[in-house]
Amino acid sequence: MAMATLDIFRSTAAAVALGFARHALDEALERVKSRKMFGSPMSNLKLIQAKLGDMSLDIDASALLIYRAAWTKDNSADRITREATMAKLFATEAAPTCYRRSCKNFW
Repeated sequence: MAMATLDIFRSTAAAVALGFARHALDEALERVKSRKMFGSPMSNLKLIQAKLGDMSLDIDASALLIYRAAWTKDNSADRITREATMAKLFATEAAPTCYRRSCKNFW
């Protein structure tokens, strides 16, 4: 019973981390569109595009893991410990990474 309750909280924590990561990406996108470097928008630089792509990849992977945990629970699984733990681990690792990339590279 306790583990089943923790599964729900793990999924919730993963969703919160996903929201933080999405916010970091949104702020970074606004920044690179408005800032000019070498006479053109910063968003035209390939290295910047690669860094934003990496952030986007982490966010999408987090979202898919969270959605899988929720889908498994909705389809009458008694326990989703594995899915919820994977989602929480990946999302809570990806969120600070996205924030670090955003702050380090775009401000």
